[in-house]
Amino acid sequence: MALGVTARIEQTVLGARQAYLTSHAGPGLHHLSADLAALWPKIDHLLYQPILGLERPRCFYYYQGDGLAALYGFTYKYLTLEHFLGQLSRVQVGTPLAEDLAAVYAQAWYPGNEALTIFVDWHTKPHWTKSYSHSGHLAMWGRTMPGTKQLILNGQDGRYLGGWNYPIDAHMTHTLVELESALEGSLGRPIVCTVLDSEGGGLPLAERYAQADRHYVSVLPGGHSYGLTDFVLSGSWEPVPDDPQREAVLAQWADPKRAQAEVRQLVLLRPVGGTAPTRIYIGQFGDLSAGEIPELHRRRWACNELRIRDLIHGANLNVNYGYAYTEVAQRTRQREWEAAQERVAVTERQLADHQAAVGHLRQRVAHWQAAYTADCRELRRQVIQQRRQLQLRQRLGQPTRRRLQRIDSLKRQQLTLSQRFQKRQRRLFEQLHDHQSHARKLHQRLAQRRAIRDAIDTETLCRERDLQKDQIMLNWQLLLANLHDWVAQAYFDPTWRKLSLEKATQMVYRKAGRVTWHPDRIEVRLEPYRYRDQQRAMEVTCARFNAADVRWRDGRLLRISVAVPGEF
Repeated sequence: MALGVTARIEQTVLGARQAYLTSHAGPGLHHLSADLAALWPKIDHLLYQPILGLERPRCFYYYQGDGLAALYGFTYKYLTLEHFLGQLSRVQVGTPLAEDLAAVYAQAWYPGNEALTIFVDWHTKPHWTKSYSHSGHLAMWGRTMPGTKQLILNGQDGRYLGGWNYPIDAHMTHTLVELESALEGSLGRPIVCTVLDSEGGGLPLAERYAQADRHYVSVLPGGHSYGLTDFVLSGSWEPVPDDPQREAVLAQWADPKRAQAEVRQLVLLRPVGGTAPTRIYIGQFGDLSAGEIPELHRRRWACNELRIRDLIHGANLNVNYGYAYTEVAQRTRQREWEAAQERVAVTERQLADHQAAVGHLRQRVAHWQAAYTADCRELRRQVIQQRRQLQLRQRLGQPTRRRLQRIDSLKRQQLTLSQRFQKRQRRLFEQLHDHQSHARKLHQRLAQRRAIRDAIDTETLCRERDLQKDQIMLNWQLLLANLHDWVAQAYFDPTWRKLSLEKATQMVYRKAGRVTWHPDRIEVRLEPYRYRDQQRAMEVTCARFNAADVRWRDGRLLRISVAVPGEF
């Protein structure tokens, strides 16, 4: 309630419930009641599963703990919670709830209307199944397998803002820019910059950002393979605020063609006085200076990567919920077929070009052969005519010197014509042989590529898992992490404020004790700690909590205390 999520959850869930009942005739939503007294116990059962050491609703089948019974006097079992989660997914509340909660988190952690800087990263969780399903690369397992991609957003000091589920073959290029634009509408405030890992360093994503006129910071993949000579500096080296041993500068590609095609800005980082860049940052930087880029990107590890690891260990982030699926075309195989078809089309175009060249050369050979034959015939006719005139002059006793010279000239023309024709014919035959040789190779390559294309199975349908339940549970997981951050900031002893959710669950949230319900108050008495520093920290935490006069949902005052050693 202090974080501000209670009213928003009620509004979103009940609104989705009402919209579903209005548009769908048939049985109602028995387990998804409009009664808040029945709604919140079920939400809390799903929300506090990690605190209880449980992973899925099915774990409640055998659960005998007193944690939730201390809150409600009873514990729901597996079937009720599974039906409740199923009906939440039926009303399609996952994505709207994620967007609404993101607005609440942004206002709670970053009050006001100032622009936000967000840190974004994919988290890929595996899905262990033997069924034919969409698959992708999971770095933490080092293998390609079915799974789910989760886009996790954190604020500029690591606060969780939201998370969204996508199929395993989804790519950031096709989702991130549109998600940011939608988030700005739900948050009611602009996003000034997005910080990404190297997975956001590709040119297609940069083109989307450039078209949308948005700003982001990423790292050039394979940046260590470039030297300082590959760039032209666009300014002077600037110091990095949090690292006096490094300096940064704006740069452009030295290759004119590459520089002209580049839509990203580049910043080089190197040791002070060094000769080669140690890292290359890319993106659309907006008003950020070259020295601010490395400092901003380094915060991604603490504000994004480590926070996701906290979720993995503290909130069961890698658990899958629900296995409903639909049979769809295998998108990966379809993309492979399209890529193979493109290679086939390229080979067909190359083969057609060579075949057209062969036909053209044959026409030229035939044309030159006909022209050569006609010229030879004409020269022979002229030689015969000159010989007749020579014989006539010899009989008449006239001079024959000019006729002999003319005959020799015509024979030289015949020889030159034959040599020229043979030279041209040889050159044409060489070209024809080259094109025919290339055509034969292309015929073989075309047959191979068609065989590869035809061997790709695009007919068999594969399973695509419905991620609605996963999205709903991701909302609860992020809510639990944000509740922990709120409690740590508002009530914990200063020495405990940096406790991870996993560690706080072990030390605080799962601490044994007694709960006593009075008409006007609820008293919680925790067992003492074994170590003196932990005992003292809990005493300070209880004092801070009690000073805030926190009340339960029914209005009763909450009081928490820790027993002294030897009391229990």
